[in-house]
Amino acid sequence: MRVYWKWVIKSVPNLGLGFLMLASTVTPRQTRSNVEAWLIYFGIENVPPWLANKSTDTWVFWIAFVGFCVWAIHLYTRTNLRNGKLSIMIREGEPWVQVNPGVDQSQAAHTSGWLYTYRIALVNSDDSTLRNVEVKLTSLEKKPQNFHAIGSHLILRHDRAGTTNFNVYPTKDPQFMDAIFVDVFRFFLGPEGYSFLNVTSLPEDINRHIPVDSYDVKIMATSESGEMAIADMAFIPHPDQIPDFRLLKMQSFPGR
Repeated sequence: MRVYWKWVIKSVPNLGLGFLMLASTVTPRQTRSNVEAWLIYFGIENVPPWLANKSTDTWVFWIAFVGFCVWAIHLYTRTNLRNGKLSIMIREGEPWVQVNPGVDQSQAAHTSGWLYTYRIALVNSDDSTLRNVEVKLTSLEKKPQNFHAIGSHLILRHDRAGTTNFNVYPTKDPQFMDAIFVDVFRFFLGPEGYSFLNVTSLPEDINRHIPVDSYDVKIMATSESGEMAIADMAFIPHPDQIPDFRLLKMQSFPGR
């Protein structure tokens, strides 16, 4: 929850404007205008005549309404959300999809085939390092039975130590090859159409096989400074070729 406090604080002006709109429509006592009534209620006795006029209520309501809308648009529209330094990227080819010879050791008779690893790239568009970045799987739909990886950290590329946070250095390569890559899925394709799918989360011993099916995936990356990137993706299998892993939408939130 550490990255959300700033959005709560930035929403305080809208709460105040909403209260002002409400106050202009109700009154704690009978007076010429609701604004005058509230000023008297809070101890201001000498109310100027222009504030005591009934039309003042209408002016206050609409000024507060316009202010509410302008601040909400500034705070919550996609243009504002994209100002963050941390983003999530998916492209075709290696290292986003890496293929290696693999062996399925979950069966009594080991099966040889090809292991495809599907990854995301964490891109830092700033000139300073983003420290203690965490990447978690926040949603997987359709959720398989006995699937317990929601909320778990995803595995850093080639990491065997179970690292859960790391630094993301500035990304300079226009092809993003110097980005930080994080594994998301492992797809095994064996002989005669045999296949299985894993989500690459920590700890690895909970990564049981899940059905090879279409999944909607949501991943969140956060840094200690509050930078946050949220990506909606889709894993799409095909009967005559390897599955696709596509980025549908990405939002980047600025930090402190």
